[in-house]
Formats: sequence, structure tokens, C-alpha cells
Amino acid sequence: MFALSAPIEKSFEMWPGKITFAAEGAGAPEALDAATDMARALCRAVIEDAELLASGGSVLPRGRAGRHAAEVAMLFREVQGVELPPVVAALPGAVCDVVLEVMREAAARAGGADFIAVSLGDAVAIHRDGRSVLPVNSGLPPMPGEFLRALGGGVQGGAALGGVHSAVPTRGAIDLVATFSRNAAMAGFAAAMIADASADGCTPPAGALPRDRLYAAAWGGRRVAAACGVVEPEIVWDALSASVRQAAALRDRRLLSAAALGFKGRGRLLGAIDGDRLLRFGVSEWR
Repeated sequence: MFALSAPIEKSFEMWPGKITFAAEGAGAPEALDAATDMARALCRAVIEDAELLASGGSVLPRGRAGRHAAEVAMLFREVQGVELPPVVAALPGAVCDVVLEVMREAAARAGGADFIAVSLGDAVAIHRDGRSVLPVNSGLPPMPGEFLRALGGGVQGGAALGGVHSAVPTRGAIDLVATFSRNAAMAGFAAAMIADASADGCTPPAGALPRDRLYAAAWGGRRVAAACGVVEPEIVWDALSASVRQAAALRDRRLLSAAALGFKGRGRLLGAIDGDRLLRFGVSEWR
């Protein structure tokens, strides 16, 4: 494996937070120009997509990101015995996937790129050539970036966060879930499902409505969890076990590649992840 030089990056505000594009290689400037154009075109469409998806209707959004999110959510319907999260959980990752595709096409026309990444909120879509490792100064949010580096070199696809300490609402008690899948939309939806599953092992305190109006609309009528106080160790492991069973079920259906789960200083790993590199998770014991 080899480390890359510092990529170039751009960012601006976009629902549900800040979108950041980073690329390294001969075609990086062209990739960032294409990403900026696409993301600005998506700014209004993604709000319309989120409002339509939050309404729970059967009409597919017209925007590329909204359609992609809806199609991804359909893949998870084969999972039996669980209440699926709102489709909006997949939307930030879907935006990342759409922008990443445009960046790859632009970079290919201009000499290629060794590394391309797009992050929005708690979701990241990433492309790397060969077995290159993720640059420390990649421009990605710290927590997803740390998780991606713990996966080793050469991974392609998407990562996302879920749990009480993520931006996406949950009915589960677990503090944090990090997921990796074929694309960022799938990772985001899987993270929400895995976080929700921890409610089966621990009843979390009820939280207030999400501050974001689109999340609040999508999760309207659902119980939203707040962070727990002191929790008995047995209950911690029960909650983690419930979530890791959900993660394993998703991996069995090839909807998920890897996951890291943290709750009250304890953690579970699924897949080829170096837990010793996950310092930001605050976990002192991994299983």
C-alpha cells in the first residue's frame, strides 16, 4: 500500500449539512468542477426529494438522488421482521453517490484520479485506485474518515454513521454505528436499521423531535431516542448484540460489508476492521 499526496477539495453548505468533495490525481481539478456543478444543481432537488419521501407516498422522486435513495430502500424490504427506517435515511448517501459518479466521469476524461471522495452529513462515497490508503488529510469528516482508514487499503463504496450521536434519528439506544457497503446510500440505510435494532436490547429514553424539519417530517409519529445515562454492563452488551445480529443479517444478504458499533465504552466489530484504529469511538473493549 502507498499513501497519497494531499488531495484538493471544495465544500459548501447543503442539506443536511456541508458537502465536501476531495480528489487527487491528474483529473482532480476537473472532477471538483464537475462535482460543484452537480451538487449545486441538486441543492433544490434534494429538498423536494426529501419532502416527497418524508410524505410516505408511492410516487418516486424525480431527482437523481431521491430516486437512488428510494431504489436502495427497496433492496432492504427483503429483510423480514423489522420496521424499516424512513427512506430519507438513505438520501444524504444517495447525494454522495450521484456526485461521486459525476466526479469519476470527469476525472477519467482528464487523466484519471487516484482518490475521489464526497461527504454529506454523516455519509461518504469513496473511490480509490489500487491498494492506496485513505489520506489522513482527505477532507472527510473525522469519524467516517477514521472508520474508512480502519478498513485498510483499496476499499470502494460508501460509509455512513447511525445511532444517537449521529445526525439521523433513531429509536435505538446505541451511541454510534459506522457501516460500509457498496455505496453510501446503502451504508446510510443500513446504519439506521442497525441503530434502531438496539432498542430490542435496551429501552432508551424518549428524545425530542429532530431539529431538522425534513428529518422531523420523515420520522413523525415514530419514537426517537435520546442518549442514555448510566447503563448496566449486561444491558450494554444486550443492546450491542441486538444491533450486531441485525448487521449480520444485512451482511448475509449482501446489503452490508462491515460495521463498527459503540455503546458506553464497549463495541462490536463485523468484518475486516482494525478496532485499534477507531480511537474516536471511545471504545475500550471490542469484540
